[in-house]
Amino acid sequence: MSARSKRRWDESFVRKFGEGFQNRFPDFAEFAAAQDEKYGLGATPEAVEKKYYEIAEKLDAEPSPEGYNGQVFRQVTFSSFYYDSELPKLAEIWKALDTDQPVPTPSGGAEGGATTGTSKDIPADNYLASQMHVICNDSNWSEDVAAYARNVEEDRATYPMFGAAGADITPCAFWPSEPVEPPVKITDDGPSNILMLHNLRDNATPLSGAREMRAALGDRARMVTADQGSHLAYKYLDNKCADDIVTKFLLTGERPEKDTACEKN
Repeated sequence: MSARSKRRWDESFVRKFGEGFQNRFPDFAEFAAAQDEKYGLGATPEAVEKKYYEIAEKLDAEPSPEGYNGQVFRQVTFSSFYYDSELPKLAEIWKALDTDQPVPTPSGGAEGGATTGTSKDIPADNYLASQMHVICNDSNWSEDVAAYARNVEEDRATYPMFGAAGADITPCAFWPSEPVEPPVKITDDGPSNILMLHNLRDNATPLSGAREMRAALGDRARMVTADQGSHLAYKYLDNKCADDIVTKFLLTGERPEKDTACEKN
């Protein structure tokens, strides 16, 4: 019998954000700690992690003048993890919130970002609103409010940095329509011509999900993992090992004989 992936973009998927945040955070912590004189967030990764909880608790109690409460702070941190290029801007936001200075405007425009677009004519919630329209229609989300509450408490304990946010209820629970089509079934029945590339520390789609997909595809796929963070991999972080494998596949269709792990450059 074919293996099959039962995951889809519903409450089970967004709960993985807590895991992804926890996996990705050490990259930012190392970055900020290495520049403690500039940002003042802690001289060690452990100190930066402590600072995260301090700022979040502070904003939970009293939002900043710009409207940063604890939820916004956690979301902006999560969305900035998508790209390494956003880490310096994120550190500046943390520094401002920690020292009660004016907060720089986040660039946003990324998946999951707090702001979207560069024009004042584009509403700030434009991206998330359009995203909800797609994903709420695409999967049959749970309507059990009590189950979401249980998930929040469970993930708050398992992934304390962001788990509660990922497990919380969304508008999809109350969406007025049901999916028109059944979900696509991912199985190991088909041609062996798939190459997967995944970062080890992706905040939005953590490695555990990629491994589930890899298992469901069986011998149809080969997976390349890259020892790096952020949401994009190919031709984005200059990992020669990963880039060369993917380029060869795109040009020739050739894949590694087995799954391959690419180290940091």
